[in-house]
Amino acid sequence: MRYFFLLVACWLLALPAEAAVPLPADSAVLRITRLPANGLLLSHGWRYHAGDDPAWARPDFDDSSWDTIPVARVGFALPARALAGPGWFRLRLRLGDSLRYQALGLRTNRTMAGFELYLNGRPFGHYGTFSTDPAGVQPTRIVPAALLFPPTDARQDLVLAVRFAPWQPAPPLSAYLAQNRLLDLVLWLETGQNLQQQRTEAGYSTAIVTFVGGVFLLLGLLHWVFFQYQPAQPANRYFAFYALAIGASQLLDCVHWLTLGRGLMANGLMYLLLGLGALWGLRALYALFAIRPGWLYAGLCVGVAVLAPVRMAAELRGNLTTGFYCNVAFVVLVTAEQLRLTARGVRQRRRGAWMIGTGFGVGLLFQLVYASSYRLLDTGVEDTVLYQLAFLAPALGISLFLAREFALDSQLLQVKLGEVERLSAQTLAQEQEKQALLAEQNEMLEHQVMQRTGELQRSLTELRATQAQLIQKEKMASLGELTAGIAHEIQNPLNFVNNFSEVSSELLDELAEEQARPLRDAELELELVDDLRQNMAKITQHGQRAASIVRGMLEHSRTNSGERAPTDLNALCQEYLRLAYQGLRAKDKSFNAELTTDFAADLPLVEVVGADLGRVLLNLFANAFYAVHQRQQLGVAGHRPTVEVRTRLAEQRVEIRVQDNGTGMSEAIQQKIFQPFFTTKPTGEGTGLGLSLSYDIITQGHGGTLSVESHEGRGTDFIISLPA
Repeated sequence: MRYFFLLVACWLLALPAEAAVPLPADSAVLRITRLPANGLLLSHGWRYHAGDDPAWARPDFDDSSWDTIPVARVGFALPARALAGPGWFRLRLRLGDSLRYQALGLRTNRTMAGFELYLNGRPFGHYGTFSTDPAGVQPTRIVPAALLFPPTDARQDLVLAVRFAPWQPAPPLSAYLAQNRLLDLVLWLETGQNLQQQRTEAGYSTAIVTFVGGVFLLLGLLHWVFFQYQPAQPANRYFAFYALAIGASQLLDCVHWLTLGRGLMANGLMYLLLGLGALWGLRALYALFAIRPGWLYAGLCVGVAVLAPVRMAAELRGNLTTGFYCNVAFVVLVTAEQLRLTARGVRQRRRGAWMIGTGFGVGLLFQLVYASSYRLLDTGVEDTVLYQLAFLAPALGISLFLAREFALDSQLLQVKLGEVERLSAQTLAQEQEKQALLAEQNEMLEHQVMQRTGELQRSLTELRATQAQLIQKEKMASLGELTAGIAHEIQNPLNFVNNFSEVSSELLDELAEEQARPLRDAELELELVDDLRQNMAKITQHGQRAASIVRGMLEHSRTNSGERAPTDLNALCQEYLRLAYQGLRAKDKSFNAELTTDFAADLPLVEVVGADLGRVLLNLFANAFYAVHQRQQLGVAGHRPTVEVRTRLAEQRVEIRVQDNGTGMSEAIQQKIFQPFFTTKPTGEGTGLGLSLSYDIITQGHGGTLSVESHEGRGTDFIISLPA
């Protein structure tokens, strides 16, 4: 990661990293009198032989027949003969007096091989896993650890033997890992003190990087929570992604225990996260300053998609230069765009933009200090601190800005909340006042309702009394019509009784005179007695007729008990038709109408309340006679008043049809004919309850139907349908 910012430093401040003591070409022993501060790269004097024999580790083994081989050449791998399979490297060391009694050790770079190390025949460590079977070979770790020499006789030369086996990666890594660049033997000879110092510095650096990565992760989680509480500020979301990506890449940079293949893949993922984090950081700035991303941002997105695999492939192939320059170009573009956006925000005097500018300024300052002092600092901890501060300062600036925005928004919300609470309290007081006023109004309204209810109750009582009176009046009107008809019916038999009584008195006088004569005419007496007997029979007949009429009147006037009884509907219709007709004639002697009956002979007795059904029939007959009488008074030519009654039995129902050829009714009148108090008669001639009561008697009292069919100017049919 840290090589992203070192292009200038590499150009200006590159220093030699190693120093080697010249070795005569014909010498088989490498003489070392001193060690440079950064250690000695063991690149000369090595002998190599292919194969595997543990005896080759002994210090007294004669390797003079072995080939000399170059190792640790920058940019070059081992010769081809060392890449074919396992083999041994041997190097003889002769230490100067100043080094014989110091603790020494070795460190190495990552390489595509597994090898074991022997000093004077004694094994003292290994890197990766050596095996004569290529499938069992495992390469070194991505960051190999240093190894210390075991104690030896300081007076003897040292024989360093390396049991070496190349690693053949499996697909898909085999397509990317290049043995001709990554397979090498690179060993540095260091003092134990230097190795311990490097280990300590590496531990501190790892702890610092881990700490900074944790800080980034915490910042990411914090701003994700900010975004959840305030979705209207998308910059929190982008900054959360940025911080999480950078934090994850920092932690990946601390993973040193992975093998070479997995470690290189982890590095590729780290570079991808760094690129995505940089894009999300830019996106956060765009959102903060309300700037729409342009072509440069789109190009950087494409660059991340392209550079991450290119950088990873280059590192897998051992070509660090290509990846380095690609990363430097990307970082320069991202940093320039970040500075441009920040400067624009400061120029526009955006609230809090100075905080972001300060963060980038401090970060840039740390980058410059880090680049200028790279490899000049005493320890790696110091450059790690500078590098991490250069990363952390801009993030802290943006985070503080977003936190300040969140705090200001929260403060504004608090003010608004106080205003809302004040308005709520005011509204509550107004609501309570309204409730009190409403309660008072409700109490007043209840009092008024009680008064109105009392008035309505009295009106309803009066209405019911009036309705009862009207119903009674209708009944009395029906009774009056019935009485008029009955009186007219009784008058005829009484006239016959009177006439036959007078004739009988005259016959009795003649019979008495005949009996008083001395010469009585027996034949005449018999004739008078016979006439008298006939007159008495006539008187008896008409007297019985009058008696039956009186009995019917009594039944009609008797209070209805509501009990049903089997009734001959034909006889009932015949009787009430005649009574209704006689009642109308009693009022108007000039009225005459043709009465027609068509009674079904098979009509069964029907369970009805005779008095109630008679009242219905009387009402229908009276209306029919009234209608034909009205049309007769109109003087319609050829009109002959006719009222017809028919009975039928069909589908277990008895039908009574009352038909007239009177004035008829319109559709509008037919819709209202059964409504209470509706009448077509002039005021004072009808109550409007006759048909309404008749409808209730038929439908509610007997479970039947009462319907009307009428044509204006042609006549009307009323149809009663009752269960048989």
